[in-house]
Amino acid sequence: MKHPSVPLPRIGMRVIKTAVAVMVSYALFLPFGLTYREELGGVLGQMGPLYACIACIICTQSTLGQTFHQGLSRLIGVLVGGVLGTATLLLGPALENFWLKTLVLGAVCVAGVWLCLLIKRPTACGMACILPCVILITGVTGVTRYYYAIARMIETIVGLLIALAVNAALPDHRPVEERREIDMKVEVKNSTRKLCVIGDPVGHSKSPLLHNTMLKALGLDYVYLCQPVPRGQCKQWLDCAKFAGYAGFNATMPHKEELVPLMDELDGDARLIGAVNTVCIRDGKAYGYNTDGEGFLRALDDEGIHPAGMKILILGAGGAAKAVCLKLVQAGAQLTVCNRTVEKAEELCAFDPLHMRPAGFDRATLYKEATACDLLVNCTSLGMEGAAGQFEDFTFLDGLKTGTAVVDLIYAPAETELLWQARHRGHKTVNGLGLLVNQAVLALEYFTGQPIDAAEMKKLLADKLP
Repeated sequence: MKHPSVPLPRIGMRVIKTAVAVMVSYALFLPFGLTYREELGGVLGQMGPLYACIACIICTQSTLGQTFHQGLSRLIGVLVGGVLGTATLLLGPALENFWLKTLVLGAVCVAGVWLCLLIKRPTACGMACILPCVILITGVTGVTRYYYAIARMIETIVGLLIALAVNAALPDHRPVEERREIDMKVEVKNSTRKLCVIGDPVGHSKSPLLHNTMLKALGLDYVYLCQPVPRGQCKQWLDCAKFAGYAGFNATMPHKEELVPLMDELDGDARLIGAVNTVCIRDGKAYGYNTDGEGFLRALDDEGIHPAGMKILILGAGGAAKAVCLKLVQAGAQLTVCNRTVEKAEELCAFDPLHMRPAGFDRATLYKEATACDLLVNCTSLGMEGAAGQFEDFTFLDGLKTGTAVVDLIYAPAETELLWQARHRGHKTVNGLGLLVNQAVLALEYFTGQPIDAAEMKKLLADKLP
């Protein structure tokens, strides 16, 4: 039986640069006799090439920029650990107690790693932070521990500088295509069917990333593109899409309402909400769908939240709020819609005044309405990454009952200030990732005619989004 051949490992340029950096580090210390000779006294007596070599191994990366970033992180870690360890020595003789020293050592190491995570440095930062803490607090090197810690810091700096110099002297010789960071790799064949998202603007859209990732995982022969379409040009675009053989497209602002009268057929949700975000083209006809509301209900269900019989507080009265509100009412919820412009909230609530009522957005009103709700949903753009505006204050969250969940339709950032404030008050929080994924899965089911496991797709896409 013939077994498949296993390719031999290849020695890349990064490995060669690391080896050169280690050799240079070792050769730099030896001529000066810096080989941990305690008879030299002071810091020099504790100096040697070991930690410079370790710094070279950890810090040398494929590119100069990556090396600098990794090296800076390790240097920050060493400095943070040195400061924390030195500060702990102020406890003086109390550190002679074994149990206290053990507890302090653990606490300081946790604090150091937490600080490194807080400033969003990679793993090298936290690893480097722990070493000075251990050296200084435990005193494993006796009275020379101060010299020992300083020597380790100097060696790390030397190793970092050598890694940078070697990386600059020996550039990256990989092919350009191997160096480029690629979020998705799409193979296009003559049989590949085209999908896209339209909007104005639309360059920020995550839809191509989401859909191409799912299509690749599902093995479907489609490609998903991004197509800017100016406001008021949907009719021209629809004609072009039909002529070019598109299987369909998604629509974001400002085209959702404009597409409604252009459709040959509308599904129930698109007709109910008065907006289309998914268009399928079959046999020259355009079929319009809206996946926002159903995607939201599915996202709630994924979190174990069932809106039937709930009193729900909705913040905002725009297009997103409309889709969410009308589907929540269908699911059996009672809604209060709070909006800065009360007239806009009244307009939305007019769709079903028996189950929706409008309210203002001032501090007192928000607090009052929060005390009576079972679920809070933010449908505004307040706190969205790259968008202006933030809640003036979050005291209305203090009115929420214990256990009330707070949902934000925003997915970037993953935790908005609203969700952070709610979580620190002990409430369950849910961001907009579930809605984003579920509405995309629904759209892809319409495009392809195939059922898709939304839970599996959510796991697949979690690492692709911020």
